[in-house]
Amino acid sequence: MGRAIYSKYSDYVGPNATVTVNTGTEDLTYPAANLVNRIPSLPAQLTGTSGSWVLDFGAAQRVDWVGIPHHNLDAGLSVLIQMNATNAWGGPSFSQAITIPAYQQDGFNPGPWLDLTGLAGYSAGGFRFLRLLINAANSQAVKIGELMVVSNKRVLEPNINWPAKKPVQRPIIENVTDYGVSTIYDLGVTRRRWGGDLDTSDAIAATMLDWWFGTRGRARPHAFVPDESVNEAWLVRFADDQVDLTQEVVDRNSIPLSIQEVSRGLFL
Repeated sequence: MGRAIYSKYSDYVGPNATVTVNTGTEDLTYPAANLVNRIPSLPAQLTGTSGSWVLDFGAAQRVDWVGIPHHNLDAGLSVLIQMNATNAWGGPSFSQAITIPAYQQDGFNPGPWLDLTGLAGYSAGGFRFLRLLINAANSQAVKIGELMVVSNKRVLEPNINWPAKKPVQRPIIENVTDYGVSTIYDLGVTRRRWGGDLDTSDAIAATMLDWWFGTRGRARPHAFVPDESVNEAWLVRFADDQVDLTQEVVDRNSIPLSIQEVSRGLFL
């Protein structure tokens, strides 16, 4: 298991930008602003199978990683993350592909992410404009539930102790007769959790509390990658409304950590 990548609420900078459709035609029922509204079940849509959105931050904005936790893009489709000082895309300063993984059997895509920090063209000083470009024809009109744009790559160090807990929930409605015959209705939603125990110094414990205070506990969603070696990013909340920190001895603390994925609703 690779290290987890987490983000503070203030790192989630996409909602600070003005979003417009750059190429293609906007579906006005699902406008461009939905791209960064922290509600993956309410997507931004185009009427066609390709196109792009541009985020204007108003000034240069550092971006360390991006994720697309919910979408309807075909596996392997050519999709680019681009950044530039101006809203001109003939030869942007940063242009890199984000890999769209294969779909799961439940109809959902794991949700790709891209670490910009080690790629050609990355700048810690950032760029004013960011473009999400669907660079080839999708099999259906493009829908993006959320584009997570994160200013700082934060690695969970030390990572959680073994065993890691990764429960997956698939809620149903089940009606059972007096004879034990079940009629089951699948609600069409898959939700995931991730967690374990942290064994940390006082300094790291303070950092973890700062993360939790910034999200107002469970109140605010934020971006998260459970395993940096896996192409899978989530929009999450803390699963619990309290932190059960135990100070074992001087400079040693144990903290149970439980993360819950924000529901993506139905697959797009």
